[in-house]
Amino acid sequence: MTESDAPSLFPAAERWAAQLDGWGVPPEILDQAPESPWFHDPNRFDVDETLRRDTVSSRWAREVLPPLGGTVLDVGCGGGRSSLPLVPPATELIGVDTSGAMLDRFVAAAAAAGVARRTVHGDWPDVAGHTPIADVVVCHHVVYNVADILPFVMALTDHARLAVVVELPALHPMSAWSEAWRHFWGVVRPPGPTADDFVAVVREIGIDPEIEVSRRPSLSGPAADSDAFVPTARRRLCLPQTRDVELAEWLEAHPPAFVEQVVTVRWPGAAEPVG
Repeated sequence: MTESDAPSLFPAAERWAAQLDGWGVPPEILDQAPESPWFHDPNRFDVDETLRRDTVSSRWAREVLPPLGGTVLDVGCGGGRSSLPLVPPATELIGVDTSGAMLDRFVAAAAAAGVARRTVHGDWPDVAGHTPIADVVVCHHVVYNVADILPFVMALTDHARLAVVVELPALHPMSAWSEAWRHFWGVVRPPGPTADDFVAVVREIGIDPEIEVSRRPSLSGPAADSDAFVPTARRRLCLPQTRDVELAEWLEAHPPAFVEQVVTVRWPGAAEPVG
């Protein structure tokens, strides 16, 4: 038996990476795209009046925080929508993000809430070595961007004293556009990975997580803003503006099935407790 024929020690993680690879945009399509299909409007990540404290993920994080305060590490923090609902009881937030602009929004939101804040600029887990340990680590709507998922999950675990709380859509967030990709480009998207695949990865490294499925809170964006719907679809599908009429007609007949369920996954942290 050659090395390549040997059974994998982490088949769930390899399956996760292989399926994610199927979501890439073919180079010949990406090269002619007028806009990046990966762009997200930063305004969608701001902390505003739509912020909810009663989601499963928020409740699960708050209930393990110390009642008189605690620290929260928010990996892929954006503007802070995942960690601000934890204040109180959280008394310090640590935000990690690849975008400096997002970190600026995170700092502004934390300052407005009157909570201590720190930031770390860079990719997780590359920056894990100089990121502080926290009582609770949260990571919302990030893992579908991570092909090398095992070190990502292990670094989350190693930075939490009490618990890690991950939230992700039940299906890949771009799955709503799969039918359109087939129609306009003949590109077939894979059925996964899914939240079940992520849970399999977590279990593969010896963790038995808690899991709960809930309805996704309403978000601003293409599903809610009719004026932005066609431009957003055009960008996601790498189409030129000259096809807007055709695109609008097709979308009216084939409305995208946006993912309506989110999955919260919680497991114990591995960092040493204070004292």
